[in-house]
Amino acid sequence: MGKIAVFFVLMNIWTISLALQCTQVPGVLKQIDAANGQVFGVSNQNEIFTLYSNSWMKVPGSLTHVSVGPAGVWGVNKNDFIYKLVRGDWVIVPGKLKQIDAGGTVSPAGVSMIDEIFCLPGGKGSGWTHIPGQLKYYSCGPYSCWGVNSADAIYIMKGVTESSCSGSLNWESVSGGLSMIEVSTDGQVYGVSFQGNIYQRLGVSPDNPAGSNWSQVQYGPTASHVTYDLGHLWILNTDGAIMDCTV
Repeated sequence: MGKIAVFFVLMNIWTISLALQCTQVPGVLKQIDAANGQVFGVSNQNEIFTLYSNSWMKVPGSLTHVSVGPAGVWGVNKNDFIYKLVRGDWVIVPGKLKQIDAGGTVSPAGVSMIDEIFCLPGGKGSGWTHIPGQLKYYSCGPYSCWGVNSADAIYIMKGVTESSCSGSLNWESVSGGLSMIEVSTDGQVYGVSFQGNIYQRLGVSPDNPAGSNWSQVQYGPTASHVTYDLGHLWILNTDGAIMDCTV
């Protein structure tokens, strides 16, 4: 294949979107998650924060990763222990994960330290369902889950429902490469590449969960983490700066 042909193939995979309008939010975080109008994050010291009336409020406890969504507020600590926020208290849940996501309908999901994939049907009990495959990051939305593996390859799991958090059990490869990926509660898909570039998956819908192509979000600084909710794209820069952006 010649260089011109390669160029057109890449253009079909990656397109350019409009620039964002961003406001820096005071504070420094290493991970952030937004859903249902709530924003949670954790600092480099594993402190937990939630955004309340435009100010960060410290939440008691210590976590390395936190997630908020229809399944509630979940997190994991430095020892991979799993917790759920219940009436203001962190309640330990049996199992071990290094990353967890609460964005599915009612079932949290995540990956272990050896990249095994799990989901908890209904978000109750201790019966985590093992999903075949290996991913380093996993995120779920209303009708599909997306993940990336250790080589930054992207995969989608369709058929995810309240009664079947494991979905179709048929991984479908998606073009491109991302180091992390997040699915919002309305099905929007965003991710960050290893170069720190941000991408949005276009054309995602209940009838076409995989969408059509990736669109690069025009953003100057180098990003490390993104999450989307209610028209706001929350971005963490590689230096931990927090940005609240709209298109």
